[in-house]
Amino acid sequence: MRKFLIAFAALVSFLGAFAQGDSPIQWTTSVEKVSDTQYLLVSKATLKKGWHLYSQTVPENGPSPTMFLYDDSEGTFTIEGNTTEEEGRVGNDPVFSMDLKRFENTAVFTQKITTSSEVSSITGYVEFMVCDTAKCLPASEVTLTFDLTKASSPDAVVNTAAGTAAPVEDTPQRGLWSIFIIAFFSGFAALLTPCVFPMIPMTVSFFTKQSKTRAKGIKNAILYGISIIVIYVLLGSLITGIFGADSLNALST
Repeated sequence: MRKFLIAFAALVSFLGAFAQGDSPIQWTTSVEKVSDTQYLLVSKATLKKGWHLYSQTVPENGPSPTMFLYDDSEGTFTIEGNTTEEEGRVGNDPVFSMDLKRFENTAVFTQKITTSSEVSSITGYVEFMVCDTAKCLPASEVTLTFDLTKASSPDAVVNTAAGTAAPVEDTPQRGLWSIFIIAFFSGFAALLTPCVFPMIPMTVSFFTKQSKTRAKGIKNAILYGISIIVIYVLLGSLITGIFGADSLNALST
């Protein structure tokens, strides 16, 4: 059992490292203090080479636009105008075969707010789609945290025209471990489906009846489970490495 736990822990570490290294976009945030009550919330996207992010405005039948939402449910601040973005580049998109505004390498988005009471941080959400020249990943959502206590002075303003920014306080995107845990327990929930649940007693009886001892049955069952995990991880990693991160998702849909 100890060897099984070690192997499982190694597998989890591998999956986490693989997923982190596969993300083509990372989001960071910073805050600029304009006055005692006004701030600029700055969201910066950094993209891997070959990937691009779309504008907040796209034509009908185009990709999912980049959209920002700021949690003002407590009434501690008001949003001034719309979220602004850089100039970007407009051109024919090979995936959607239409002229689209998109951002490559980096993209900076800025939202002005006015605070009405003491507030230390603001939570925001960004929904976006990233594509390369041949494919797109499914639209994703990332939680953004803006720490107003670490707001920079007006002299350290982000130059949105040039696409450069002052040193920012990084805010990691939604934890991949939380996604893994949700998927892990969702797998257990899938055991209750009509197609899977009847197979459980059949599988258990298969190992108990063919094994002469209880220890032998447990050993065979563990080997069976690990083999399934290894096969699917290796095949999934191989297909993803060859055809891209969204290949299995495209196949399943």
